[in-house]
Order: sequence, then structure tokens, then C-alpha cells
Amino acid sequence: MGLRTPVSAVALVAVCALATTACSSTAKSATAAATPTTAATVASAAKTAAGSHLATACSRPHRSGQWSQSFTYKSKQRTYLLYVPTSYTGTTRVPLVFNFHGWGSNATQQMLLANFGPIADKNDFLVVAPNRQDGGGRHWSFSESGGFQNDITMVGALLKRLEGSLCVDAARVYATGMSDGGAMTAVLACTSSNTFAAFAAVAVVIYCGAPHTRAVPIESYAGSKDPIVPTNGGQVTCCGNPTLPSKASTMAKWAAHDACKAKYTDTRIKPHVVRRTWTGCKAGSASVYYLVEGDGHTWPGGPSSGSLGNATKEISASKLIWKFFAAHQLPS
Repeated sequence: MGLRTPVSAVALVAVCALATTACSSTAKSATAAATPTTAATVASAAKTAAGSHLATACSRPHRSGQWSQSFTYKSKQRTYLLYVPTSYTGTTRVPLVFNFHGWGSNATQQMLLANFGPIADKNDFLVVAPNRQDGGGRHWSFSESGGFQNDITMVGALLKRLEGSLCVDAARVYATGMSDGGAMTAVLACTSSNTFAAFAAVAVVIYCGAPHTRAVPIESYAGSKDPIVPTNGGQVTCCGNPTLPSKASTMAKWAAHDACKAKYTDTRIKPHVVRRTWTGCKAGSASVYYLVEGDGHTWPGGPSSGSLGNATKEISASKLIWKFFAAHQLPS
């Protein structure tokens, strides 16, 4: 299914089971699982960054453009693409957006799909797109099983590497992704809310039960005619045919997690796009759900696909995601 193939059955089971397990444990263990540092260290770093990120001196120059890079994580080479905007000076701390690809896809395809480059140039933020693991893995892994690394802890290590080589504002690190990358984004919302400031999931969103996780800013995008992962809930049409709840009900769970009022408001922002918002959410959080009527398993504003369906040009998910991210940073 290529560029935008959704989560495999194994991945879906892993996402729901492993993420739920992680989010049902203590806050300390869940945060520790998300990064190679302790929960206390992460919380302290987040608090410091949120309060003084603009004042902290930085001198980490880097040429602009898209760069293919790698690093060694637990004795294995992991690869990623890094986009450095033309506005980057290496002296001012800037936001960082993690951009996760879908099942069976890769970093190159995801960078093309989301096309954050022009937005990053204009708004001065970095973009990193990690690659899935070599050795036949077609999806993100949420545990060290089957010979695969835990990609949640890998992301923590990659973030640490980028913070050491670039002027990254630790209070403004964000996660987004397509399909399985959307699931990865939601898992990070469950396990790493003290590291990432806000989240945006496209085509797939899950709620894994996170009673100890802070109230988070999260939004998601869905096409009403998604032929792969039914937007109204039901059986996925590939990958072992697991059954998933509706995307709207999943976002309602995130809204409840954020202590929003149960009643929501639907606003038609474009002829075929409805934005659902909840009010009364806990300070610093937000839950937003975009339904694109007639769209398939696609990235709004990106390319359409014959087998995966239409992609609207009425909105750009990438522009809206950045606007959402720019409004949030880690609480002090």
C-alpha cells in the first residue's frame, strides 16, 4: 500500500496493548519509558526550558536544507532526515517538529507528503523525520521484542542528539505523523507529554488511557471516505483486519482527558471541512478534530491516491498543524 499504508495488525495490537500498559503504570515509569532519562530529569528540563528558553545562549550553526543523517542507538544505526530552514542562524533556540511516516513508508516519502519545508523557512523551525528500523520492520515498534528496538526510547535518544547539535527550544518540541505515524504521535502523547509540547495525528489516532499524563494539546485529521481505517469505526481493510473505534469517539476521549466539556462545537470552515472543538479544557491543553468530507486515507493538502482516496486542497494540514503547534509550549 506504499506511501500511506496504515498500521499493520501487529502494530495496531502493539499500539493499543503496549501503550495502554505504559500509560496505566506510574507516571515515573511511563516517562522513563519515553526517554533515556529519568522522569525527574525530564520534568526539570521541561520546566527550565519553558521558563528561560529565549534567554539561554546558543551557538550551534548548521547549513540550511534537507540532510540525510544517522546515529548509533544501542549498537544499531538509525537514520533520519533533518530539515534546517533558511532562517536558521544557530544562535537562537527554535522549535523542532518530529514528522513520522506511515506503515511501509519512509522518511523521504513523509517529508514530501507533509512538505513542511516552506512553512519552516517562513516560521523558523526544524523538522526531523526518523526512519523505521532496518531488517524488515514496516512499522514503528513500541517495545523491544521480535529483535526490534523500542522506537519510543529511540526518539528520546534522537531528541537528545539534536538538542546537543542544534539550537533546539526544549519547550517547543512537537510530534505529528501519517497513519502509523499518527499512532506513533498518539503514543508519544501518552508516554512523553513532559517532552513534547503538542501533538497532531493524521488518518489514525488512538487513545491509550493515560490518567497520569498531563492534559495535552492534540488534534487529528480524518477523511470521511477512508478506505483503509474506517473513520466511523470498524474493521481495518488490511493488515489482519483489526477493529478500531471511530476517530471522533477517540478524540472525545482525549477531550475528556483534557477535562474539556462534553459538549462540542462543529464549525464548517470550508465547503467540505468540519472542525470539531471542545471548550473548557484544562489550561494549556486543547482537543481539535478535523473531518474532511469525501477524503480518503490521505494527508489534507497533499497528493490524492487512486486506491487511498482523495486529498482535499481546501485546507493544508501542514499549515494548520504548525499554527496549532505554535500556540503551545511545555508548561513551566
